[in-house]
Amino acid sequence: MAQETKTVDFKSTVIDRKPCSITIDVEVAENVVSCEIDNTLTQIQKYAKVDGFRQGKVPMSIVKQQFSSQAKDKVMENIVRKTVLNALEKEGFTPIEFPVIDEFDYELGQVLKYRFCAQCHPKVELKDYKGIPIKKEVFKITDANLNQSLDALRKRNARLVESKSEVKKDSFVSVDYEAFDNEGKPLPETTSKGHMLDLSSQNTLKGFKDALVGAKVGEEKDAKIEYPADYPNKALVGKTISFKVKVIEIKEKQLPELNDDFAKDMGTENLEDLKSKVKETMEMAEKRRQDMEVEKQIIDYLLERNKFEVPSSLVAEQKIALIEKMKSYMQNRGAPKEYIANQVELGDSKFVQEAENNVRLSYILNSICNVENLVVTDTDIDAEKNKMKASNPGRDADVDKYFSEKRKNITVSLKEQKLFSFLIENAKVETEEKDM
Repeated sequence: MAQETKTVDFKSTVIDRKPCSITIDVEVAENVVSCEIDNTLTQIQKYAKVDGFRQGKVPMSIVKQQFSSQAKDKVMENIVRKTVLNALEKEGFTPIEFPVIDEFDYELGQVLKYRFCAQCHPKVELKDYKGIPIKKEVFKITDANLNQSLDALRKRNARLVESKSEVKKDSFVSVDYEAFDNEGKPLPETTSKGHMLDLSSQNTLKGFKDALVGAKVGEEKDAKIEYPADYPNKALVGKTISFKVKVIEIKEKQLPELNDDFAKDMGTENLEDLKSKVKETMEMAEKRRQDMEVEKQIIDYLLERNKFEVPSSLVAEQKIALIEKMKSYMQNRGAPKEYIANQVELGDSKFVQEAENNVRLSYILNSICNVENLVVTDTDIDAEKNKMKASNPGRDADVDKYFSEKRKNITVSLKEQKLFSFLIENAKVETEEKDM
C-alpha cells in the first residue's frame, strides 16, 4: 500500500505577480518544523550505527548530537519542496521548472521563512497572423548577370604567374619588410620575409597599397601604417608603425579562357552546359534569397503585432546560446580571445534583445501550429525521404539510416516549412520584378 504524502501547514503571501512570474513569501511555524525534525531523528535512530551501541539502540541524546545537522538539512529540503508546490497550486500557477529560492532564514527553535520566484509559460493571444503584407522582390537573371558570374568563376580558377611589370592595384606581391616604432626603434616581432600581399583584398592595409603600387622588383619603399581600433592584433591597435618594404616578386592573375576546355575542367560537358548549370545555381540562390526575405518580413510582422512577456529564464538560456554561437564562429576564424571577449561585452544588449525575440517568436509560431492544427505526419516524412532518395541514387540505405537517426530534427524542419507555407498562402503578397 502506497504511503500517503504528509502535508505541511504553512502560510504564503504573494509579493509580486506578473504574466510569466510570481514571487511568494512562505512561513512555517516553529512547532511544525521542530516536529518534522523530531520525526526525522526518530527515523534516523532506527538505523543509526554508533560505536558502542547496537543498531537501533543508540540513545536519542547521542542521535541528536551526531545527526541533528543531517536531520535539519533533510527536513528543510522536504518542507521547502512540499510548501513550494502547495503554494503554487494554491495560486493556480504552473511553473516551467522548480522555482528559485531567493531568500532563506531559519535557526533551530525559530519560524522558517523563505522567498521564492517561479516562472511559467505566457498565455499567448495570437494577433494578425493571417493577411500579413509582404513585398516580394524578384530579381530577373539577365545575360549580363550570367556573364558576371562566369567571370567570377574564371577569377576563382585563375593561376598566379610571375610578372615583369610594375605593381598594380590588383597584384600579388611577395615582400620582405622591417618595422619601426615612432622613435625609429626596430620591432623584430613585426618583421617578415617572403610575405605575400594581395593588393586587391580589402584586408590589406591601405598604407601598403599606397606604397607599393608602381614599384618594381628589387625596389624598396617606405610605408606608414596607422592601425585602426578594431584591428585583431591588440598589440598594434591605435599605433603608427613605419615599414621598410622590399619588393621580391610580383605575380598577376591569369584567367582561363571561357571555352569548352574550361567548362570540362569545371566538370561539365561543354560551355553551353556550364552556362546552363551556372544559371541554374544563380536561380536557386535567388530563390533562397527571396524565401529568406519573405520569412524575415513575416517574423518582423509577427513580433511587432504580438508583444507579450516571456520567461526571463528562457531568455537567459537563449542569450548564452547566441553568445556561444558567436564565440565559436569567431574562434574558427582565428580571432584573438581578447577581441572576442570585447565583442561579447559590446553586444550584450543586442544579445538580450535577440534572445527575447527568439523566445517570443517560438511561442507565437507554436501557437499558430496549435490553432491551425499544423502537424507533420508519417506521410510527410515518407515523402521527404523518397525525395532525398531520388536525389541520391544508390544510397537508399544511407537515407533510411539518416531519417532513423535524425527523425526529430527532420520533423521540426518539416513543421517549420509547413508553417511558413501556411503563412505565405494566407498573406497579402505584392510581387515586383527587378533587374539584378
